[in-house]
Amino acid sequence: MLLVSLVSFPPFSANASTDPVLGAAGNFQIVSGGAITLGGAITGLDIGNTSTTSTEVSDLRSALASLSATPAISVPADLGGKTYLPGAYASAGGAAFAITSNIILDGKNDCKSKFIFITPAAMNTTAGISITLINDAKASNVYWVVGGAITTGAGANLSGNFLSSAAVTVGASTNFDGRILALAAVTVGASIAFQGFPITACSATHGGLSISVPEALESRNLNPGESVVIEMGNAIVTDTRGNGPNASWTVSAICSDLSDSSGHLMGGQNFAYVVKDLVITGGLVATPQTVTSMLMAATILSATSGAGNNSASWIPVITLSVPLDQVAGTYKGTMTHSVY
Repeated sequence: MLLVSLVSFPPFSANASTDPVLGAAGNFQIVSGGAITLGGAITGLDIGNTSTTSTEVSDLRSALASLSATPAISVPADLGGKTYLPGAYASAGGAAFAITSNIILDGKNDCKSKFIFITPAAMNTTAGISITLINDAKASNVYWVVGGAITTGAGANLSGNFLSSAAVTVGASTNFDGRILALAAVTVGASIAFQGFPITACSATHGGLSISVPEALESRNLNPGESVVIEMGNAIVTDTRGNGPNASWTVSAICSDLSDSSGHLMGGQNFAYVVKDLVITGGLVATPQTVTSMLMAATILSATSGAGNNSASWIPVITLSVPLDQVAGTYKGTMTHSVY
């Protein structure tokens, strides 16, 4: 028998600073698949906002794969001295990124505008450079997606989510508004000034946008090759932002790899998600999606045309299909719901 302690669904309050692409990794300011080394005189960083656990690292690995596959415009590897509009940019020829002089990211007065910079190689910045965000660009929507190591020079002003498949080293005396997310070690120099957490994101004009989900699923005994369908308790989105008559929002979900105490994994691709018994208020037009794999963040429900106060509730129906070659063990993992 395969004893599968099913996914833990922690209470999850989602707002505009919650990142559906990053999954559980987005709940922390520093995630490392290796060691985290912090220099002295660091300000603005709560050690509770750092993690080296397998769940966050697994979600980071999924985010790197997803973001790296984003269709992108080819740009010279040295990004310095330019202004960039929202979009995705990839280094020409897969060369390593360099930022040798200041750059500007122009949000075009849209706080949801996204910037994605992709290289399969490394990324280095010169000491003292600045990444400046203007016209409502937000650090939470900037992604530096790097296949190699990231090394930043001292005294820089950095913004965004820095994702690396290798290590990240941040130079001393840096002003930092963002996340450091690495599959290998993270080294943070002395006198770094973090700008708090959650990092800078869109803010609702009125009220808020939140989601609540059941805390956990019960444990189940399953055989390899077996599938089981499990109905959870109600998931509820509440929108009090006052954005009517055209209020809109989207719910996504991602499942981390389940793991046992011996390091065996069962991937999120073995999970499917269906929205059941959807109930809406506030005039919403809601479109549920059937998700057949939860390896990467996937939209499960989108809503438009809502009044200033609106809500939706549904029963998540999860199908788990256990691979035939799955090693027996007690598996645990996390499913993250996000609303934005």
